[in-house]
Amino acid sequence: MRVAQLIDRVHTSGGAERLQRTFAETLDPLRVELSVVTLRPDQPEVVAWLRDHGVRVVSFPARRFGDLARARALLRFLRRERFDLIHTHLVRSTVLGGVLGRLTGTPVVTTLHNTEHNHKVGRALRLGERWVLRNAVDHVIAVGWETARAHGDSLGSRSIEVIPNAVTGTPELSPAERESVRVELGVPVGAPLVLAVGRLVAQKAFSDLLCAFAALPASGRTPQLRIAGRGHLERALAHEIAERGLADRVALLGVRSDVARLMGAADVYVSSSHWEGMPVAMLEAMSSGLPVVATDVGDVARVLGEECGVLVPARDPAALARALDELLGDPARRERLGAAGRIRARSHFGAEAWAERHMALYASLRRPTQPTLRAREEPHCAS
Repeated sequence: MRVAQLIDRVHTSGGAERLQRTFAETLDPLRVELSVVTLRPDQPEVVAWLRDHGVRVVSFPARRFGDLARARALLRFLRRERFDLIHTHLVRSTVLGGVLGRLTGTPVVTTLHNTEHNHKVGRALRLGERWVLRNAVDHVIAVGWETARAHGDSLGSRSIEVIPNAVTGTPELSPAERESVRVELGVPVGAPLVLAVGRLVAQKAFSDLLCAFAALPASGRTPQLRIAGRGHLERALAHEIAERGLADRVALLGVRSDVARLMGAADVYVSSSHWEGMPVAMLEAMSSGLPVVATDVGDVARVLGEECGVLVPARDPAALARALDELLGDPARRERLGAAGRIRARSHFGAEAWAERHMALYASLRRPTQPTLRAREEPHCAS
């Protein structure tokens, strides 16, 4: 079966994007020939990783979403390749993929990843996504129950299947490796390390996290915070770190391809989001054995269960600060929550069962087998 995963871009900060790596790791290459098709410039090391794992990556970048030359090139590519199925992720890819799927007669599956839209998604794109979801795709998946509920009204009578996000197992670091990473990050000996991972956008509410961190005691073994990710708020957050006098305790790490190493070196994972779907980074933290402090949004409570972390209200930096302070001061509780989280992540959100559900869905929707027509040359696109 030949499947095209259509997504805005591939990088390490976004949950939808990191799931491309999970697909690559878990889908049987003898059953699926996977191509990842992107609309924006990609992170080179992620592209290299995907290709090393047998995934074809083809990019069709353009300055604006409505670029007709890009749409025509992608249409020619899809017609030539004759994929059995297109699987779209995120708004722009869903709108474009849904329309092109109709034009090429290719079944389209769409996965919804969040309970709310990014603020950069304009009204026209939102209306376009709503029309496509109602009229142009064959099956709609949500990564969590709250995500399905949030989109229920806009989809009318369309049903939404919930397939919760998944995580692959993460290797544990040896004590020497853990200490090496902490030294690399500039963490003083004995200082507890708090880690956050995500795009530097309003949704993740990192300003709330900085406010909470500024309220933590700055004596004794002062906690350290590292934030991995990149986004349009990077400059503003760097300024806020300086303004709050946190430069000796907080650092922005930018985009990292070694998030698993960072998690293996941390003591607590924190999520301050104002809204979420089924956060992949939090699943990765749990799989790494990290206790979690997170805002009670989306499906976070369902993911954590009762014994894997601490929930606080969203938009409440004071509550976030209290939860962090209490957990950082209780190593035994951290160890207990982390161990429970590792078990829960691997038993409830394992990648193998997740991949099999997708495979079953793909098989039920694939179009009748037809001869594959391949041109001798790749389309004119960046990759």
